[in-house]
Order: sequence, then structure tokens, then C-alpha cells
Amino acid sequence: MNWFRLQYPKLLIYAIPNGSKRNLITAVKLKAEGVVSGVPDLHIPVARHGYHGLYIEMKNGKKGVVSQNQKDIMKKLTEEGYRCEVCRSLDDFMKVTKDYLSA
Repeated sequence: MNWFRLQYPKLLIYAIPNGSKRNLITAVKLKAEGVVSGVPDLHIPVARHGYHGLYIEMKNGKKGVVSQNQKDIMKKLTEEGYRCEVCRSLDDFMKVTKDYLSA
């Protein structure tokens, strides 16, 4: 996030709080607020290259597994005109972001 904000200070990026383990009370509150399981971790709401925005699912290196639920959500987002990517390192994130935001 720090790298992105330094590189693109005028653009918005935000995290979507879906991924961590929570106690039952917090999970129920978040679900009532509209949190949806499987939505990617990050969103850059900037239209480029025919897409409405970029969603990024961050995974822990090669060990991180994209769940079927995440695949289903990313498929729906792609069908609605968003680009979705899975990044497994900071280098992946920087490459995907630079590619997407290039003119």
C-alpha cells in the first residue's frame, strides 16, 4: 500500500476487510454490514484499458490457495467489466499495477 500511494498519490486504492479470522460476534456484524466472502483484498477504482477498475487478491507466495468462492467472485467481477488478478508477491503487485495503470 505504501508503494502504491507513493507511486500514484492522486489515485485511490483500498483494502476490503474479508480475509482474517474473527470471533463470531464480529463476523455477524460485518456480514450484516455487507461484507461478502470471496471479494478480492484490494480495489483500485480507476477505469483503464476497457475495465471499470482493478481488483487484486493477495496470496502468500506459492502456498496461498485461491478458494473456489474467490474464483467465483472474481469471475462475476470480470463478467461485469473489472480486471481481477492474483498477486503472490510485492513484485507481482507492482507489475500488475504498473501494467494496468499504463496509458
